[in-house]
Amino acid sequence: MTMIASVFAIGANLGGAAAQTPIELTLSTYLPPAYEYSWHPIEDFVEQVERESEGRVKINVFHSGQLFDGYQELGAVSRGDADIVNLTGTYASGTVPAMSIFTLPFLFSDVGHLERALGAGLLDLGISDDLRSLHNTVVLGVGPFDPYQFYSKDEPIVTVEDIGGKVWATTGAIDARAIQLMGGSPTGMSSSELYLSFDRGVIDGTPRPLLTGVGRSLDEVVGYLSMATFGVDTSVLAINGDKWDSLPADIQEIITNAAIMRDETQFDLVDAFIETALVDFEEKGMAINEISPEEIERMKEATATVVDEWLEKVPNGQDYLDIVEATRE
Repeated sequence: MTMIASVFAIGANLGGAAAQTPIELTLSTYLPPAYEYSWHPIEDFVEQVERESEGRVKINVFHSGQLFDGYQELGAVSRGDADIVNLTGTYASGTVPAMSIFTLPFLFSDVGHLERALGAGLLDLGISDDLRSLHNTVVLGVGPFDPYQFYSKDEPIVTVEDIGGKVWATTGAIDARAIQLMGGSPTGMSSSELYLSFDRGVIDGTPRPLLTGVGRSLDEVVGYLSMATFGVDTSVLAINGDKWDSLPADIQEIITNAAIMRDETQFDLVDAFIETALVDFEEKGMAINEISPEEIERMKEATATVVDEWLEKVPNGQDYLDIVEATRE
């Protein structure tokens, strides 16, 4: 082989090796695999992207807060410390006030109501644009958590007065303010801290999804669950804006399609999960009660100030509320 031929052969081999080097992306979620209806759609998303890209993309997944906790994820993806995150809407709402729409007290009727509102363009009123322009973050998709209910350690929540005089672990400013208006004492706390805090008597209650109760084994330290649909939070799959812009168009399309499937799967799984979780909790000895519509209306009246205060922070907040009302059945 001539010298020139050898050079071309080496170059060809190097080029082939480079072509096989995958685009590596880091996906961080503070949620553990025990949060099944959130975890399995993420697994499917990763598998679909890697399969349809035919190995051109490799996604390295870190769960259970191995890299960042729930409050840190928006900053991490904004800086590019993580390429993809699975944001919980409440945790990001301190930075993007409009995202508190999901936990305004007693606003959404159920998960189906949330899905209809998202389909009507709820995020397009400013949330997606703010995340992109102010936080270098591109929304890939939005899935649901099951509704926030009231967990209480020693006695059930039946009336608005039962909220008062208790210490409540909250996730964001909105639910904290609502608890305060109902007479409770809020303290911000990540879900990973709930078990020990209940066990040690640091907190008396928390408004959280059933998913949190299952994933954090709260049935072992909490006696009561009161159903009220206090809020319906979101699971926002998002990617760093610079990383997104660097990806080839066909890879962007593959990721977008996988994110759509992830959202659909999560919505499908939530309804089935709610029924199963309630049966499981009862079998493990947790007492479950439905707060009456009359008492929920009293709670809603007591927390109406939260909505007014939110409207002062979100210039087009009424547009969000209009979509929520238009999609109510």
